[in-house]
Amino acid sequence: MYPFYLELELFKPVCDYFKKKGYKVRREIKIGFHRADLVAFKNDEVLAVELKLRDWKKAIIQTKNYQLGSDYVYIAVPLLKSYNILRKAEHIFKKEGIGLLVVNEKNSNVSVIIKPKQSTKKIGGNVIIKDKTKKKFFY
Repeated sequence: MYPFYLELELFKPVCDYFKKKGYKVRREIKIGFHRADLVAFKNDEVLAVELKLRDWKKAIIQTKNYQLGSDYVYIAVPLLKSYNILRKAEHIFKKEGIGLLVVNEKNSNVSVIIKPKQSTKKIGGNVIIKDKTKKKFFY
């Protein structure tokens, strides 16, 4: 697989990565004013992931919003895009507590480049998150 042309192509490798770690994964879950591309649940822990091929600055704004309803947030990008992002914004990711996942274009392996910090912005203990079917998940 080389290169990624659609954000949707990032979904499967990132989904598989979290499933191997024991998470239940959902896609396109509304958190606040945005829809997280991928949300992973395990015990009482909620992770939100924004998949991006370009416009990583917008992804930072989106993931800051997801911190209101999740414990940890990530932005997932292709490996080739990660070098530019790290050069320009590594300090922003670390300051805001946003994790960076990198998907290798050749073998679809996912690596954590920047570990996220637990969100201190999460509102309340139980958060209501809605998916496209309007089902409510309480965590």
